[in-house]
Amino acid sequence: MKTKDVFDCQVCGVCCRGQGGIFMRQDQAFGPAELLGLTTDDFIRLYTEPRHGLLSLKIDDDGYCLLHDKEKHICRIHAAKPTMCRDWPFFWGMLNIEEAFLAARNNCPGIRPDVSWEEFKAWHREHIGTMPPKSYIWGRDER
Repeated sequence: MKTKDVFDCQVCGVCCRGQGGIFMRQDQAFGPAELLGLTTDDFIRLYTEPRHGLLSLKIDDDGYCLLHDKEKHICRIHAAKPTMCRDWPFFWGMLNIEEAFLAARNNCPGIRPDVSWEEFKAWHREHIGTMPPKSYIWGRDER
């Protein structure tokens, strides 16, 4: 299968919306801050809130990440976006819990609507191979 056979990002912003919590460690804030021309402390103050011992990206009143450009449907820190965002749609939950995959497939126009959970997992195994962490709190080494 080719990437577009399973997932082809439509740059729609659906993945940038919702109160799920996009987490990052404090040491990961430098890159996004630099892209926005901010100090790390200012980035943390303006765009994050503490949650579960980490930084969680804040959302606006419409439920979108504050770093989502609603007009262009792009991430303002795309080049330095958090690991959780980079992993989309291949989150641990979607690779291990069929209901999570089905919910994502029903909402994300980039996930092929007729792709099965088994096909999705098989593509991931073949083309990516490594599992996202069970918990982004601990990073890639915690599986």
